[in-house]
Amino acid sequence: MNTDKFKAAYNESRNGANGFYNHALNKLFMYSDGVQECAEAGCYWFLDILATELPAAFKEHQGEYLCVVTLHVKDGKAVIRGMFSDDDQAPYKRIVDYTDMPDGDWNFYVQHEPGNGLVMILPTEY
Repeated sequence: MNTDKFKAAYNESRNGANGFYNHALNKLFMYSDGVQECAEAGCYWFLDILATELPAAFKEHQGEYLCVVTLHVKDGKAVIRGMFSDDDQAPYKRIVDYTDMPDGDWNFYVQHEPGNGLVMILPTEY
C-alpha cells in the first residue's frame, strides 16, 4: 500500500467525478476516477469485497438508494460497515483480519441507480 498516494487521492479536492470504471467481477458495480486512484494505491481488495457483497445488502434494504460505507482501520485490521439510513438496524458489516491500509476512518458513498447498478464515489466527488 502506498499510503501517501492513497491519502493524496482520498483528500484531493474534487468537483464531481470525471469518469467511471466498471468492476471486473461485477459489471453492475461502477466506481469513480477518484475511487480508482485510491485503489491504485493498493486497495483493489476493498473494491472486490464491495462489488461482490454490497449488491445483496442493497437487496435486503429495498427502497434505499444510498449507502455510506465506512472503512475503519486500526492496527492492521479493518471493519467495513455500510449504513443505509441513520436508524439502520441491520447495517452491512465485514471484518478484515489484515490490511496495510493506513489507520483511520475512510468514507465512501455507494448509490443504487435502478437499471444501472451501483456507483461508488468519494465524499469529495459528491
